[in-house]
Amino acid sequence: MKKLFLFVSLAALLFVSANNSYAQYSNPESVVYDSTARRYLISNTTTGIIKQRTLDGTVTDFVSGASSCRGMAVYNNKLYVACGTIIRGYDLSNAASLFSTTVSGSQFLNGMDVDANGILYISDFNARRIYKFNTATQAYWVYVAATTTQPNGICVDAPRNRVLFCNWGGSAPVKSINLTDSSVTTVASTSFSNCDGIKMDRNNNVYVSTWGGGGVIKFDVNFTNPAVQVISGLSNPADIYVNKKSDTLASPNAGNNTVTFHFLNNPVSVGNNNTITVKDFNLYQNYPNPFNPSTTISFNLIAQGFVNLSVYNINGQKVSELINEKMNAGFQQVSFNAVNLPSGIYTYKLTSDKMTISKNMVLIK
Repeated sequence: MKKLFLFVSLAALLFVSANNSYAQYSNPESVVYDSTARRYLISNTTTGIIKQRTLDGTVTDFVSGASSCRGMAVYNNKLYVACGTIIRGYDLSNAASLFSTTVSGSQFLNGMDVDANGILYISDFNARRIYKFNTATQAYWVYVAATTTQPNGICVDAPRNRVLFCNWGGSAPVKSINLTDSSVTTVASTSFSNCDGIKMDRNNNVYVSTWGGGGVIKFDVNFTNPAVQVISGLSNPADIYVNKKSDTLASPNAGNNTVTFHFLNNPVSVGNNNTITVKDFNLYQNYPNPFNPSTTISFNLIAQGFVNLSVYNINGQKVSELINEKMNAGFQQVSFNAVNLPSGIYTYKLTSDKMTISKNMVLIK
């Protein structure tokens, strides 16, 4: 009976974990984060459904009927979505549809980002132009009439008075729009094909997803050095998102209908405008989960102190001690290799200054 109970428990947790990590997305295209509700929103082009994913991995429908939904942006408690030749607006508090504006002359609205004043920048993949859209009035206009290349993901970089966008095709370049005169220049030539999404992290590094490279490449803010591939093994990574507070990159993978999360492990900046204040003692869900045989565990500390991170089996026996030392405040991560352990449910527990958090993970061999 005990063996049967353990088997049923394991099967149930495997089902929940699999659904949390690999929910039934359908050609996911874009990811954004709603900081108020602490959830990610994911557009699905095949079904026209925008999914919501809570931080614990629970995935449900947010809105349906957003046909051909692609690029998205969050501003002033509203979600803006590029849908073919239409910009749609939704209330984040109740998912109510607020407006649906057809952009006359557009052909394939794709990437989207928003500035601090509520102006959307939207790429038109087929027409090879960039639009601006006023979220307060729903007025729109052509901002760049001819990009020459096929623009895809787009990212506002206000401190440097520019908008960055990546491009589709072979040896796809990264280009910049000067916000003063809307002139376009190439800031980086690449050997990568079919670049889809572009975002910046809290230290101003630039990340670009590439279908041809099957992952994400990284540039410094001035594009002085060649791109370095920092994430690999993705399947048609689309319009990525970087959560600067948690230092996490979210990638919708159109090739296998998943959304994956990758900790960037950037240092916390001090003494400049990009300072991140770590307010929460937190332990994140390991990734991947389920795993075999290795996984990554990430957490953040509110202050320097002694830390213990250990792994326990289903019987409460310690099977591994990953950390037992003094550590600095900030985001941290460590790898756990379970090559010598059997399949099953394991608990990892983080203890620091009398505070303890634990989470479960599943090893499948």
